[in-house]
Amino acid sequence: MNSTALVKRFSIGLASTSAIILGATLAAPAQAQTVISGYTTSGADMDGMSVLVQFLDGSSEQAIWGTTGDNAGGAFGSDWDLTFSGWTTFSSPWTFSSSNPLGISSLSINAVPGNTLFDDGNSAISTPGSAGGRAFNVKSGDGPDDWAYSNALDISTGDTWGKLSMSWDDGFSGTMTFIADTDNGTIDNPVTAADVPEPGMLAALLGVAAIGFGANKQRKQSQAA
Repeated sequence: MNSTALVKRFSIGLASTSAIILGATLAAPAQAQTVISGYTTSGADMDGMSVLVQFLDGSSEQAIWGTTGDNAGGAFGSDWDLTFSGWTTFSSPWTFSSSNPLGISSLSINAVPGNTLFDDGNSAISTPGSAGGRAFNVKSGDGPDDWAYSNALDISTGDTWGKLSMSWDDGFSGTMTFIADTDNGTIDNPVTAADVPEPGMLAALLGVAAIGFGANKQRKQSQAA
């Protein structure tokens, strides 16, 4: 078989595999789309959020957000807590405090279980119902060395996220206040993460296709001999 024919057959194999992947993706059940109930979220509107802290010694602790009073809520661990009191996260700050002797290396807030999302406002076209939004911003205290939003949402135009994470190279202690705007989903259409195929899965499928092509080529050569 000449090189032109080989390239042609390989291209056909890749095209067929791509069509299979695309077909499988399109055939997957449609995910219910999150509907934002409003853009004013108080401390009492985020029950169920999961808050995870990791310590410098490698251990970790998780706490679940709950209502503590009018427009107030928080998550409480061993000598640390994350709280918010106010009628909207757009303008009022969160408070993160720790006196744990181990030192906290990272803080992660998974808002999805609380039917809540982060709205960073970093999009020319806001997700419907989310209004402007505001990105993470330290107001006082020892701010993180790194921070990031992750877990893009199924309604996202690039401004709504399910998780906010931050980390400290030398560990955190004391008190920090910060702005991180949030919104809520509705009961019928709660906050859900985007259903996007993992890049590793696509690469694996393409690898299988390449292996199959090679095996078929070897079989043809054996028959020709």
